[in-house]
Amino acid sequence: MGTPGWIPPTETERRLCEAGARGDWEGQVAAVAGEDLYLLVPQQGQDPLPVYEDPAGGGTCIPVTTRGMLPPWHPQQLFDRVSVEELAQDWPNDKWKLAVNPGTPCAAYLPASPAHRAAWTRIRAQYGVRPGGLLTTHLGGPLHGPLAQALACGAPVAVHHSVPWNELGTAFLDYAADAQQLHEQWSVTDPASWQQRLDQLLGAGFVPAGTEAALRARDADGEDGEDGAGDVPELVEKYEERFRTEGLLPADGRVKSLVALDYAHAVALVRQGLGARFCAPPEAEQAVLRVGELARAAYGSWPEFSAGYALGRVLAFDNGWFGTAYQEAVHIHRVLGQDPASPWANLPFA
Repeated sequence: MGTPGWIPPTETERRLCEAGARGDWEGQVAAVAGEDLYLLVPQQGQDPLPVYEDPAGGGTCIPVTTRGMLPPWHPQQLFDRVSVEELAQDWPNDKWKLAVNPGTPCAAYLPASPAHRAAWTRIRAQYGVRPGGLLTTHLGGPLHGPLAQALACGAPVAVHHSVPWNELGTAFLDYAADAQQLHEQWSVTDPASWQQRLDQLLGAGFVPAGTEAALRARDADGEDGEDGAGDVPELVEKYEERFRTEGLLPADGRVKSLVALDYAHAVALVRQGLGARFCAPPEAEQAVLRVGELARAAYGSWPEFSAGYALGRVLAFDNGWFGTAYQEAVHIHRVLGQDPASPWANLPFA
């Protein structure tokens, strides 16, 4: 299967290789049917589609890239996501082919006649849109060491979006979506505003200050052998009781701090900043490493960090309803706490 010694970076590329080895073109379509594909954004003066002649593909092709095969970060090389269904609807020439990861060990050259494109759409409908809440690892990204540990602090947000937790490069979602989310969620429109928001997140500037102070005071009292809850809000205690019931906290556990929410978002902000080209890899890496340092100063383990993230998220988005936001927080905690492939299961916290 594939090229000897080459390891597919994600499950998508593995499935492509296996289908290609079988000579199964429908299997190749199925491998990418529910996934995002990445199309190069044309620069000013370039053709809207990066059409080229490929000897391996046997003719004119439009190239797309799977998530795991995106090239390293480059300031002028931008990508937007597209699905096989969207490609099928807007395909410009029946004789052209779709080249998936051309020139790589997991290349696939898919014919695009009307009948073939109808099959793309049918298979896409069968597999559906890639859901949120999936844990994904990029085997070519950091897997050990301080950078991997720091990126793992952003794993809750990565799982929420079903993107690899350990990437620091070309895109978080894609160029347009990264820029849009930074603008809509953080009012970030340029490198200066990106840096301002990053500094605020690193300083835990978005968690409720009064609640955070009460949690830290209660934790300090507990370390001194006292049991005073101080000014911890009743809603916090209500969530903690539910957390203990559902296993997010041990039977006598309490949340130490909410700052995990800001630290996880800081990692995502860095990755989106890279995607929107508001920062470059060297400063992004240093910012993520700083998140790791701050997280280790605030917590003693991944379960403590996870409980802090979960409580911060439900206080911000659930407000005592125990609704969708609460269930999402529980799901993320369980995925990262129980999946054997989770970075929290394979990396030390400190």
